[in-house]
Amino acid sequence: MSEPSGSSPARFAPRDLALLAAVSLVWGAAYVMIREGLLLGASPLAFASARYALSAAGFAALAAATRERLPARREAVVSAGVGGVLIIGLYGGLLYWGEQYASGGYAAVLASTAPLLTVAFGYGLLRSERLGSLGLAGMGVGFVGAVILVLPQLTGSPIGTWQGPVFVLAAMLSTAVGTVLLRRVGRGRQGLWQIGIQFGIASLLLSGGAVALRLPLTVPAVPGVLLSLVALVLLSSILGYFAYFALHHRVGPVRANVVAYLVPLVGVALGSGAFGEPLTAWEVAGVAVVLGGVTLILLNSARAQPTRR
Repeated sequence: MSEPSGSSPARFAPRDLALLAAVSLVWGAAYVMIREGLLLGASPLAFASARYALSAAGFAALAAATRERLPARREAVVSAGVGGVLIIGLYGGLLYWGEQYASGGYAAVLASTAPLLTVAFGYGLLRSERLGSLGLAGMGVGFVGAVILVLPQLTGSPIGTWQGPVFVLAAMLSTAVGTVLLRRVGRGRQGLWQIGIQFGIASLLLSGGAVALRLPLTVPAVPGVLLSLVALVLLSSILGYFAYFALHHRVGPVRANVVAYLVPLVGVALGSGAFGEPLTAWEVAGVAVVLGGVTLILLNSARAQPTRR
């Protein structure tokens, strides 16, 4: 099967940079909200499933309000099978579960493998996603920057049990494979109905998995959990995934998944700004290196493709 027509990624236009910044911000803040819910007693798969079910309802309401056309059967099946299972469902379930067994620093490093895995998997399937030497160098530099950024957490911190790295890496592999396949077999941008389908399938997948494995399905109705859930639905799911899929359609999965390098920067900013945590020299250096790597990737895209407005 050949690549779909019009799939060549464009260089980052100002709108794309705005989308990248928006996704980085709301997804970076999501880790704080997820941790808050889990600390207050929500079980991982139940918390994720509740978020995804409410997100599906939110996208359906938006689609109905804007009178968006229903997707064709093939579009719905692709959204459900690729997006719902791989990009959101398995990714979310594996990530939530794995973070129980890995420290925050190791989870951040493992999550930063997503762009590298996307490059590797997309190389054989999407010619338009093959980066030049400058872009590949940027990918490597960005990963090194992510490691430097969380080095204080890694120093003297136990890696945890084997489940942590295995599940978090599996989550990153799931989203890398899913985003490449969506670009390969999908047709155009994911609309509101299609994103809603993805969240609905993801919710059913996680709740069904929890029931099959006899795992607890607990989401305490306390203010902290409910506020975290509302914020996750409105910001990280509805705003974040809508912006991400728009970016994915415009610049391709390899460039869109650069967001994984920027999310830890949001964590550093929240820690120092909202919680008054002092910035360390390692964090300043990590931020600089990450931004340097992302700049190389942007320069590679600017040289390779025309601007899309």
